[in-house]
Amino acid sequence: MGYKRAEEMVRRLTQDGGVLGYEPEQARLLLQVLRTLARGRPMTRPEIDAIAVDLGWPPEAAHAFLRPLTERDAADAIIGLLGLSLAEHPHSFWVNGQRMSTWCAEDTLFLPALLGQTATVESMSPLSGESVRLTVGPEGVQRVSPPEAVVSIAIVDPDDTTVGSVEAIWMTFCRHIHFFASGEEATRWAAARADIAILTPDEGYQVGRQLVSRFLDRAG
Repeated sequence: MGYKRAEEMVRRLTQDGGVLGYEPEQARLLLQVLRTLARGRPMTRPEIDAIAVDLGWPPEAAHAFLRPLTERDAADAIIGLLGLSLAEHPHSFWVNGQRMSTWCAEDTLFLPALLGQTATVESMSPLSGESVRLTVGPEGVQRVSPPEAVVSIAIVDPDDTTVGSVEAIWMTFCRHIHFFASGEEATRWAAARADIAILTPDEGYQVGRQLVSRFLDRAG
């Protein structure tokens, strides 16, 4: 039941006109910036200008589109986008030999497919403090420890959801999406909350893959 609810939510969020239903040129820009950020260093304005020109965007239009969707450092360089971050967040994410982090647990399950690379993940269960470790590749979850680990997913009404800024994404989704060492622990954490689905990591990957497939299709 939880998986079906999450799947339907993502389908509606990413459909044409949905809040995550990016236009092809927008998806291409986001994907190129994301893959450049995954090299592990902040992205400066001249770097964004070069990507924009290469993709046929006027640089100022690209900056205006990216600004609300990106996490920034004190120098206004981009340090976070689409869940991947060079800042400290609760979910450690290793790829390209670089230690980064993600805004929420679900990000660790779909980012490898967007990046086309395998990632090693470590997160802390918010109730017990127990570490949850995963290896996630572009085609699925390869390893989970402990094997009983699960992920919580925030279920929102796509018709009443605004995710037009980093802060809105954090408030709407990220603060509710965690790894737990067991289903029992997750159930205790989500007690009496109808807006939370508890999924296995494989189910979480499939939900994320639905989002990623739509995004990659749009990016061409």
